[in-house]
Amino acid sequence: MRRDDLRFLRSAKGRQLLDEAAGLPDDLLLRQTTLRKSYSADAVRAATVLLELRARARPKFTKADCMFFDRQGLEQASGDVIAEHRAQRYRPYDRVADLCCGIGGDSVALAGVANTVSVDISASRAAITRVNALVLDRFVAVVCADTIKWVPEADAAFLDPDRRATGRRVFHLSDYVPRIDAEPLANIENLGIKVAPGIDHSEIPEGYEAEFISVAGECREAVLWRGALRSDADIRATVLPSGDTITRTKVEAAPVTKVGTYIYEPDRALIRAHLIDQIAHTLQAGKLSDQVAYLTSDRHHPTPFARAFKVRDVVPFSLKRLQTYVAEHRIGTLDIKKRRFPMEPDEIRKKLELKGSERTTCILTRTAEGPLAILCDPAR
Repeated sequence: MRRDDLRFLRSAKGRQLLDEAAGLPDDLLLRQTTLRKSYSADAVRAATVLLELRARARPKFTKADCMFFDRQGLEQASGDVIAEHRAQRYRPYDRVADLCCGIGGDSVALAGVANTVSVDISASRAAITRVNALVLDRFVAVVCADTIKWVPEADAAFLDPDRRATGRRVFHLSDYVPRIDAEPLANIENLGIKVAPGIDHSEIPEGYEAEFISVAGECREAVLWRGALRSDADIRATVLPSGDTITRTKVEAAPVTKVGTYIYEPDRALIRAHLIDQIAHTLQAGKLSDQVAYLTSDRHHPTPFARAFKVRDVVPFSLKRLQTYVAEHRIGTLDIKKRRFPMEPDEIRKKLELKGSERTTCILTRTAEGPLAILCDPAR
């Protein structure tokens, strides 16, 4: 979104255009054809793109329908739930900097706990942050600047480096822009850095805490904390929206065992954080395999860190056996989960004759006993 687009869409005529566009069916061609009778092509383009982005932003932002976005900024934004969680670490500080602020999702959350100054190298992104803070009733001082050359004075900072500066997603810290070890960033004592959730643990710098964060079971991102922002833990997994968290402690490796009465599917944040043994110890559960994150136990221990299933049957996997099972048990809906299994769920589902009225879950995984199909239902 260009600054001229932003300025127009916030004007009375721009708001009128957005209202008219929103009142039309959600059909891009129809909207453009209808609206170009009264508005310029550039204005219609800006309005229709913004409405599309607002619709895509709703799962991330509760007030998406009054916010402003560009495509890449929305893709890289964390969303309300994570931003509000992360902002709590900054409560002890008076002045906080949001570096590479993008469309301002974190800036708005940080402004709820501290005086916030936001910086982005893109003039249009800086303008979007300023407007989003305004429409969400938060005050943020916004500066367009290159954080490699200048960062504001602050008690603590949050950095969201670009992981697509070359046009392709990068996975190594050394490829982030700006680099986290570049000056003046390297001189910031209390710093949180947003990184990809798939970061290799060998790349986590010494002296940092790595927090892996999931929302509704999906691991969305990781944050590296240093200085006083760092807790006593070196590795942490946090599940949102509940806010439950678990850290790495010294525990014995969970034993590999046969399928018990219950199967546990650990939250993806725990898997990314390599905390399977920690949750297994808490659940008094064993592993199905050293290479698979599913856990099993004969007792049901409700936990926010894993989803539990009660086992119906265990079948050595073959398509023929599975076909026979679903037919005999009149299964019409089969939710298929898999780990370290060569076939895709849709591929398997197409080869099964699901004609019954029953519904169940099938976990496909490799174990020491070979590939298994574990038929189960969510534990209550």
